[in-house]
Amino acid sequence: MRKLVIILFLFYPILTYAQGWSISYSIGYGTYQLDDIKSLEDAMPDNYGLKVTDWFPDHITHSVSLGYATGHHHFGTNLSYLTTGGRLHRADYSGSYTVDMIMNGYRLGAFYRYYIGTGLSPLSLYLQMSPGMLFSNLKMREDVIVYSESAQENTKLKGAGIYLEPTIGVNYRFTDWLHFSLGGGYEFDFRGKMKLSGQKTQIESKWNGLRLYGGIILFYH
Repeated sequence: MRKLVIILFLFYPILTYAQGWSISYSIGYGTYQLDDIKSLEDAMPDNYGLKVTDWFPDHITHSVSLGYATGHHHFGTNLSYLTTGGRLHRADYSGSYTVDMIMNGYRLGAFYRYYIGTGLSPLSLYLQMSPGMLFSNLKMREDVIVYSESAQENTKLKGAGIYLEPTIGVNYRFTDWLHFSLGGGYEFDFRGKMKLSGQKTQIESKWNGLRLYGGIILFYH
């Protein structure tokens, strides 16, 4: 009987999965659709002779999560931070006019991850689904300088919507308590109308786009 157990351990591919509570951090990269926000910036040069110097580029993302893993299953809650921005500028001998537009997004949601064995332990694949709420705010600051005079005006728009993000990735078990993960997915946003001074506008804050992640997971048994 003992010899049989030894043979099974030697020749049968076994993949063990983490058990217990987890905390993770991921840094990533996102592409951002933000069509309405970009259109808002595009309309300004026609009225004021401004030149676009930044146009809401793709940017780094940050995510943290708390979860629980058992067998093939891993679930919990996560928080993500997204940011990008735009700038318009005009200057001549008499002064300058600058418009800074900073766009921030905060995602609060849940995740469910299912691990799939590859036969190449400690490497596994995973499929993940993450739904939740997305809170966005756009801060616009206008700075005008004419000779020795200057003025500043600030405008804020806020919005809330729903997101859904399917992801596929790989997980590497370095030790029982330390895992590394790489993944990629796509974020789909719904609703998200923004408000100005409490009044709803027609501007939508949709961050739809590709998401790439790399991070670490710590498990507590």
